[in-house]
Amino acid sequence: MLVIRVPIYKKNDDKNYHKKGKYAKVYDQVNPGYKIQHSTYDLRLIILRHAERVDQMIGQDWYDQIFGGVPSAPLQAYKHPLLPQKLPVRQNTLLYVFDPPITRSGEQQSFYKGQQLSRVGATVDYCYSSPASRSILTANAILKGMNRSQVPIRLEPYLFEPMNWNSALLLLDKMHPFMSTADWRDSGYNIDQRYHRLSNYINLHENESGYYSRSQRFFESIERHHGGKIPGGHHGQLSKKHITILIVGHASSTEILSTIAMKQPFDPQSLGDQSANIPYLHAAVLERDALTHNWYIRSVL
Repeated sequence: MLVIRVPIYKKNDDKNYHKKGKYAKVYDQVNPGYKIQHSTYDLRLIILRHAERVDQMIGQDWYDQIFGGVPSAPLQAYKHPLLPQKLPVRQNTLLYVFDPPITRSGEQQSFYKGQQLSRVGATVDYCYSSPASRSILTANAILKGMNRSQVPIRLEPYLFEPMNWNSALLLLDKMHPFMSTADWRDSGYNIDQRYHRLSNYINLHENESGYYSRSQRFFESIERHHGGKIPGGHHGQLSKKHITILIVGHASSTEILSTIAMKQPFDPQSLGDQSANIPYLHAAVLERDALTHNWYIRSVL
C-alpha cells in the first residue's frame, strides 16, 4: 500500500480560515426577511466561496482514510459517507490530493444555499466556476437547490485562487491537477462544452498581484460578454432586462472581484488576511447600474 500524506500548503484560503477552529462549521445564512429587489441594475453577480473541504474536515491523512492510500482507488471507496453522493471517478485518484472535493455535508449545505437564494428572489442565467472540484461540486449543488440545473457550468481557470497559496502544485510539474470539461460531462455534470476559457495556463509562480491581473481580465470579460445581453424568452420574445450570473470560486473570489468592481485600491498583503475570515458558502452580490454602469454592493448573503 502506498501511504499518502497531503502536502502542507504554504498558504491557501481554506488553510488560513481553519486555523480558527471555532469557525470550522460556520456557514453563511441568508436573512429570511431579505428580498433581492429588481432595481435599476442590468447585470448582477452572485459570488460564492465553495463549501466545506473534505481535507479540512478530516485532516491531512484524509486520502489514506477514504481512498486507502492507493494510486487508483476502487469504486467502493467513492461511496464513503463523507464524500459527495456523486464524486467523479478519476483514473489517477491521487490527483484528488491536490484537488480535494467538498464533503457530503458541504454538498447538502450548498443545496440549501441554493434554496435560500431562490426564496429571496434570486435566479441564475449563467454560471462560472473555478476548475477546482470543490467549486464545481458546490456550483452544481447550488443550481440544484435553485431549480436551475439546466444552466450549464462554465469552467474558468482564471477563477482559481492565487497560485502562490498552493505551492504543493509545484510537485506536479506539468501534470494538470483538475478534471477536464469532458471528464465532468462524462460523469453526468452539466458543463458548458462551447465555452472558450480565457486561458488554460496559469503561472505556477504567480503572486497576489498576478492573481489580481487575471481576475481583472475575467471581470472585464463578464462585462464584455454579458453587459449588453438580454436573455431571450419564448417565441423570440425578450423575457427580462436583468442578467444574473452565479460565480463559484474561493475565499479570495468575493474579495478580489468586489475590489475590482468597486475600483478600490488593491493591497496584495491584506488579501490573505481578508480571505482567511471568509466562511464557507459566503456570498456577495454585486450589481451594475443599467444607466451609469457603475457597480455597487447590493448585499452580502
